[in-house]
Amino acid sequence: MLKRLSFLLITFLICTSIFAVGENDSIAEPKEEPPKEEAPKEMFYGPTIGLGVGMFKFYGDILDANYGNPLVSNIGYDLHVKQQLNSYLTAKFYVLFGTLSANERSINRNLNFNSKITVGGFALMYNFDQLLKKDRIMSPFISLGIESVEFHSKTDLYDANGNEYNYWSDGSIRDIAENNPNASNAVVIQRDYIYETDLRELNYDGYGKYAERTFAVPIGAGVKMHMTKNIDFTIGSTFHYTFSDVIDNIDSKSTGERIGNQTNNGGNDHFLMTSFSISYNFLKHKKEEEVQEFEEFVDYTAYDTEDEDGDGINDFIDECPWTPEGVEVDEKGCPLDKDGDFVANYKDDELESRENAVVTRTGVEMTDEMMYEAYQRYLDSTGAFAETETRVIAAEKGIKKRYRVKIGEFTEAIDVKLVDKFLSLPDVEIKMFGDSLTVVGVGDYDNLPAAIQRKIQLTEEGFDAAIVVEEEKDGTFKSVGDEANNMLVDVPSSTINSHGLIFRVQLGAFSKRLPKSYLDNVKNVMEIKANDGLWKYLHTGSFTTVEDAAKKKIDLAVDYGVEDAFIVAYKDGKRITLSKAGVISSQKENITQTKDENYDKTAVKFKVQIGSYKNQLPTEVLSKFMSMQDVEQTELDGGLTRYTAGGEFESYEEAEAFKAKVVANGLGGAFIIATHKGDLIPVNKAKEILAD
Repeated sequence: MLKRLSFLLITFLICTSIFAVGENDSIAEPKEEPPKEEAPKEMFYGPTIGLGVGMFKFYGDILDANYGNPLVSNIGYDLHVKQQLNSYLTAKFYVLFGTLSANERSINRNLNFNSKITVGGFALMYNFDQLLKKDRIMSPFISLGIESVEFHSKTDLYDANGNEYNYWSDGSIRDIAENNPNASNAVVIQRDYIYETDLRELNYDGYGKYAERTFAVPIGAGVKMHMTKNIDFTIGSTFHYTFSDVIDNIDSKSTGERIGNQTNNGGNDHFLMTSFSISYNFLKHKKEEEVQEFEEFVDYTAYDTEDEDGDGINDFIDECPWTPEGVEVDEKGCPLDKDGDFVANYKDDELESRENAVVTRTGVEMTDEMMYEAYQRYLDSTGAFAETETRVIAAEKGIKKRYRVKIGEFTEAIDVKLVDKFLSLPDVEIKMFGDSLTVVGVGDYDNLPAAIQRKIQLTEEGFDAAIVVEEEKDGTFKSVGDEANNMLVDVPSSTINSHGLIFRVQLGAFSKRLPKSYLDNVKNVMEIKANDGLWKYLHTGSFTTVEDAAKKKIDLAVDYGVEDAFIVAYKDGKRITLSKAGVISSQKENITQTKDENYDKTAVKFKVQIGSYKNQLPTEVLSKFMSMQDVEQTELDGGLTRYTAGGEFESYEEAEAFKAKVVANGLGGAFIIATHKGDLIPVNKAKEILAD
């Protein structure tokens, strides 16, 4: 078929070339030459040959018709010959080569195919010439045609070692079926994307040797850009409606385990080609010499004496154009400056400043005090010299702020138990800045009170360095300040369960840090270095069910090619095995078991925290603290100081009673914390220890 199409293209090109040359070289009988302006213009259209490249996107029973980006698919090529019939209609003969493929990966079913196609056809293109300007550079068009499509479809059922793919419910691919008695010995394998099995030969639906060619109707639209008189650049899309429903080897009548419980679309298979091409027109253009005649005489000398600002100096030599009206100027057109301080007289509030004196913008000589204040303003980083108007304008811009709770900042590897404690929080986000700085943040809030409430909850859960921070545009954090961190807010019951069971998808654990290019390609990934020497990479999402985690694992494999990801479970600040999480899986898990700490009931104490500050206490806060009894301060990491009142309490009830007194005295932000041998522990954990 390819040889036939090539022969037709060459024959058409030769015929149209002879026709164009014959029309241009015809000799008319000698006659009197009419005036040039009345000479009729004859239209000649030469043949055009072009080559294009684009992307094929398949739409059939495999994958939904609205799934995927049409620009991210399989490459295809377009060879064509065009002949313009008149000013608005063009005939096009073409051949397309390329590959159609689809890979469906889901919990319900897993199907794939790859088909090499060859297309030959004819189309008519309409360019809206009657509606657009004649001298346009860009010409939109639509097209309609008929074509023949030849396809040969294959599928990928086995890996390079001949192992059949078995898709498990946890999102993995293994060499043994999940319901096999020997499933515990299954080995995880990966697809090699080599389509080795002929779909027609498999005869899944009993159609036998069905035809591997069909007709199609292509409907297209695009834009042609005229780069030169002979070279055009075209970009467009064409949807090919085929008359076959077995290009992907599945139709509306297909049944069996491979189809699952998902219904097929019931229509024929189609494909879209989005492409760009460059083409060359063989028409020869005669060079015409045109003499441009001036319809109107322009007196350019008049511009030489123009004086736009009216200062008496022509614009051609005026070095200071647009001088205000009535201002006295020198011979160069610049305002006079009597004392030479570079401030014009009409702006100068001090016309006789000393020579070489430093002056203000209004020409007034600066005193030592004025220079010192200007220097302080230059170095100011506290906002002491900021003007009220500037602050108001900044507030009016309405820039939304984002708040998080920072619970840790590290420049070295993090303890493994602490890593698990962080990852047990469903709303945690771990960021790396540079090669060493790791910042652990929790939550994402658009208002400060909500962030303060989350901070209090985290402190009660044992995160003693929790502070509220504001996220900058570059992703870094800055503290909202001591006053905001200790503002009075109502503390409702927790809406986030930090001790429940959650699942995460881990991309891997490596002895060396992955290159930045890897993380740029895969979105929503956090990395963290533990003191066991491993770099861990996890998706930022957390899931309450293993099914949701499995779907995300499949998405990572389909969207980004991450085939080695696995599911991990966390509960009560620790990583646990999937079996303990109630998940039946043969996934091998390497979890370092740590012994639970032995707690001494007598060493468990409760305290009432009345604030945490990084800087010196404000005067009004200090006066309130001085009115309290047994105020203690404890130095924390990051320069924080925790303030508690009332000493230590043996029971939670005693601490609760004292807290009520503290709130009544005006410290409404007070809350209860628990310690064991001086170290902060979760309040709930302290209650459990005392209850045993």
